[in-house]
Parts: sequence; C-alpha cells; structure tokens
Amino acid sequence: MADRSRKRKIETDKDSSEAKVANDSPVIAAFQQFQEELDLRHDKYERIVKSSRDLTIQSKRAIFNLHRIAGADNSEKIIHEVGRKLHEIKQYLKKIALELEGEDPFRFSRAYSPGLQEYIESLSFYYYLKNKTLVPFQEVVENCTFPAEDGKALKLEVPLPDYVLGIADLTGELMRFCMNSTANGDGDTPFTVCQFMREVHDELALLEYCCKDIGRKLGALKSSLYKVEHVCYTLQVRRSEFPQLNVADLLKCGSGMENIKMHDQ
Repeated sequence: MADRSRKRKIETDKDSSEAKVANDSPVIAAFQQFQEELDLRHDKYERIVKSSRDLTIQSKRAIFNLHRIAGADNSEKIIHEVGRKLHEIKQYLKKIALELEGEDPFRFSRAYSPGLQEYIESLSFYYYLKNKTLVPFQEVVENCTFPAEDGKALKLEVPLPDYVLGIADLTGELMRFCMNSTANGDGDTPFTVCQFMREVHDELALLEYCCKDIGRKLGALKSSLYKVEHVCYTLQVRRSEFPQLNVADLLKCGSGMENIKMHDQ
C-alpha cells in the first residue's frame, strides 16, 4: 500500500510539472496575445457599430425634416436647418474615423457601412433639394474628412459601392417627396423629379453587377420610378382634359392612384 501511494504521488508531481511547463511555453503565451488582440478588435468593432447606429438614426431624422419642404412656404429655412443638422451629424463620422485610424478600414466596413449609406442618402437628398442635382462623390469624401490637431487630415474611407447604394436609396425619398408635393398642389415637381430619377436609373443600371446589393436596390428604384411616371402621366393627360382644375382635383378625377397601390401589393 505504501509503495502504491508513493507511486501515485510521484505521478501527480510529474503531471503538475508538465502542466507548469505547458503554461510557460511560448505557444501558450502567443495564444494569450492573440486573445488580447481579438478582444480589442471586437470591442472596437462594437464601438463602430454603435456610432454607425447613431449615425443612421440622425440621418433618418434629417430626411424626415427635409420632407417638410413639400408644400411649405419656408423651404429655405428648412434647408438651412437641415444643413446645420447634417454638419452636427458629422461628429459620428469623426468618431468612426478615429476608431479606424491606423487600421485597415475594409476590415470594419460591415460595421459602419449601413450608417454611411444612410448618411449619403440624407446628404444627397439635401443636396438635390438645394441644388437640383446629384451630390458628387468627391463632395461626400470631403464631408468625411476632418482636420486633425497635428495638421494631418483625418479621413474616413468611403467605399464607392456605399456611395452607389446610398444614391439608389435616394430615389425612394424622391418618390415620396414627389407624392407629397403633388398632394400639396405642386404640379411641376413630379416632372422634374421624374427626369432626374430616369437619369439616375440609367447610370446605376450600368453598375448592376458592381456589388451584391445593387440588383435589389435597382428593383426598388424601378418601382419608385414607375409611381412617379404614373403621376406625371395622370397630370399630363388630365390637364389636357380638364385645364380649369387644379392639381388636387386632377388627381381625384380618375387619377389611377389606386392602381399605384395595387402595383405595390
């Protein structure tokens, strides 16, 4: 019995010695370093997602305020207020840029891409209502560039596919703006918006295979364009039949708005 206990103790001491050696090995140390690096990267990723979510919320609010222009008498004031709001929103872009400083931005592109696309959508909507044209890609890049204390510019990478997808989403807001303007008696805005949306569609159709989401966005764009074209067609035909009626009455006279709703379904 004594020999057996002594043998068991020797084996236990041997196992403890081997475990101690294993914990001090370079392999364990390397994996511990990997763990720390991954934890830091995951924390950074979550902070970027949080900033992107805040950016999305504020951008949606800016778009909502821009829709107030339809039928409003103080459109210039609303555009000025939204312009100031968009300038304030850039703080979230700066937060993301600071997190990505010294990092490969494409490793975190999925973390901030939704917020960036929503910001591009709101900026392009604001730019169109102010200038009646499409916001250039370089303009978006400049809005994502910030001065740094050391004199070196702090820049948030703007992938070209995110710019394209943000512009594709813009057409949905233009369709809603067209409907709101028409409902408020504006019979000219639908034709201007329709021509602009056609030009955007023709350009984006050339990029259908540049990224995986553009095909789905093009489907939504075509649906929005159909609705705007239908309103333009109704106004054009009804104006020739009933020139004495205003826009609201023209749309009530067999406008076919029910057909638009049926098309949605």
